Amino acid sequence: MRRKATRPGRPSGRDDRDVRAELLQAARDLFTAHGFDGVSTRRLAREADTTAAMIHYYFGDKHGLFRALLEEQLAPRLARLESLASERQATLESLATIYISMFQENPWMPRLMFREVLEGDAKLRDQFAARVAGRLIPVIEDALREERAAGRVRTDVEPVAVVVTVMSLCVYPFLAKPLIEAGFGKKFDADFVAYWRDHVVRLLYKGLQP
Repeated sequence: MRRKATRPGRPSGRDDRDVRAELLQAARDLFTAHGFDGVSTRRLAREADTTAAMIHYYFGDKHGLFRALLEEQLAPRLARLESLASERQATLESLATIYISMFQENPWMPRLMFREVLEGDAKLRDQFAARVAGRLIPVIEDALREERAAGRVRTDVEPVAVVVTVMSLCVYPFLAKPLIEAGFGKKFDADFVAYWRDHVVRLLYKGLQP
């Protein structure tokens, strides 16, 4: 019996089920530990027990793999915020809650995003700006309209300033976790994250109130 023909580079058998997930796992571990430029496609493939051709098949190139790694976590959160905005239910609290939860569930993200997106490769930075920041600003504008209408924030609040403020408050504790635990003696656990989320929301509304 003849085998069914496949496209060049297409995985089969075991690879057809899990090679994409294993490449994403390898990228998460290696990029976090060594940085984007410090990891070759060959090393990524070896860590995932596959070949470099599979990176091209699934992601196009190493940049595509990095983008997929972030978008796997960011895309559903952005979609959720956009859905809330379309229903006129987006708030600063929902924004902060969604992003803090994302970092809590994916503690590798803050360090990787800061080093590679903000300080690293210009192509990655441009892609992030287009795919994340470009979608986030309209959501914030919609949320601010609702917050102003409800009398919770001032009318002179700049959307970009709100994005920077919220992201700073959401991400910094996860970057500073070693300092918080070793320097301040505070256990960085689920209780602390829950307290921090409520603290951020209180700060936002107190700072932006009319």
